[in-house]
Amino acid sequence: MITITLEHGFSFAMEHTGKRARLIIYKAGVENVCRMETFKNIERFIRSDDEKIFKGRLQLHKNSDEIVIEVKGEIAGTMTLEDFTSYLEKVKNTSNKSIDQK
Repeated sequence: MITITLEHGFSFAMEHTGKRARLIIYKAGVENVCRMETFKNIERFIRSDDEKIFKGRLQLHKNSDEIVIEVKGEIAGTMTLEDFTSYLEKVKNTSNKSIDQK
């Protein structure tokens, strides 16, 4: 799993869990929040005109060329839309053998 360093001690990671992605935010190396979502819904969000996905403690906001990651009302960091899409594809194309063999 590749972890991306954000701001203010936060980092971001995504795990492949079958048809879903587990988005994880760490603060100072400790898991702070996570969210399970289908790859299809995340990809739809990226392609759509929607500005926000998810409600609650973890939210992703999109503007023209970046994704803003919000955790519990605090901006944890930003990623370019291109980097986020590339990272999503890498995770999506990574198979988890324990899941794929079931």
